[in-house]
Amino acid sequence: MKNSLLIKSKTTSTPPHLSAGLSKAEMADIFSRKGRRIAEIIFAVKILKAGGIVVYPTDTAYGLAVDATNPEAVAKLYRLKGRHFRKPTHVIIPGEYYHTTEYGSKWLSRIVKVTPDAKKLIRKFWPGPLTIVLPLKAKGKSWKKLSAGTGTLGIRWPKNKIALELVKKFGKPITTTSANVSGQPNTYSVEQVKKQFQSSNPPAGGKPDFYLDGGKLRKTKPSTVVSMIKDAKILRVGPITEKQIANALNTQKISLLFP
Repeated sequence: MKNSLLIKSKTTSTPPHLSAGLSKAEMADIFSRKGRRIAEIIFAVKILKAGGIVVYPTDTAYGLAVDATNPEAVAKLYRLKGRHFRKPTHVIIPGEYYHTTEYGSKWLSRIVKVTPDAKKLIRKFWPGPLTIVLPLKAKGKSWKKLSAGTGTLGIRWPKNKIALELVKKFGKPITTTSANVSGQPNTYSVEQVKKQFQSSNPPAGGKPDFYLDGGKLRKTKPSTVVSMIKDAKILRVGPITEKQIANALNTQKISLLFP
C-alpha cells in the first residue's frame, strides 16, 4: 500500500484511488483544503478496511489506528510498535451523541459496561483528553488482545476533528495507541513518526501504511486515564486533573495508582 498522497496535482482530474466513494459535492471541492482532507480520510478508511495501520492526529499526540474488530490488524499493530501483548490498547468508539443518556451509538454499550459515574465523566469531559477504563463486555480475539486479558478496556473520544471524522467514516472502533516505537517518546508531527519507524533498527513490524497529516501538534501530556471499574482511580495523570475528576463525580478524593 502506498504512503504518498497523490492529491497535490493541479490538473482537473482526480486520482481514481481517492475519488472512489466521494459524493458529487465532495468531488467538486476535491482540490480545496476541505476536499483534500475528505479524500485523505476516505483513503485512510480503505487502508483500515484492508487491515492496515493509519497514523492520525489526536488532541494530545499522534496515534496509530487499526480496525479494533480485526484480530490480525491488532496483532500487526503490536508488532509494529514492538509492544508487549500484556499491555492493553485503548480504542475510539464511533458516535456523535455521547453527551446524552442514549449516546446515539450502539458501539459503546456493546463493547463495555458504562457505569453511572462513567456517564458523568463522559458528559463533562468528552470530547477531550480523557480515557475511561470500563468493564469489557465484547467477546472475540481482537478484544481479548486489546484488553491484554484484563477484562477491561479504555475508551477515548478525542477533541480532534480529523480523528473523529476518521472513526465516523470508518463506522467501527479504531485503536488509539501512541504513534511511536514502544518505549520511545510520543510524536507530535508526521515527520517525528516517520523518523522513529525509519530508524536503523525499526521493530520487526515495519512501518505504518498511511499518514493523516494534521500538522505539528502542540506538545501535550498523553490523555488522563481513569479506571471506573469500582471506585474511580487515576491510572495515568494527564491534562485533566484529579481535582477536575473529583468535582465531576462530586467526591472529595480520587485514588491514584501512583500516589
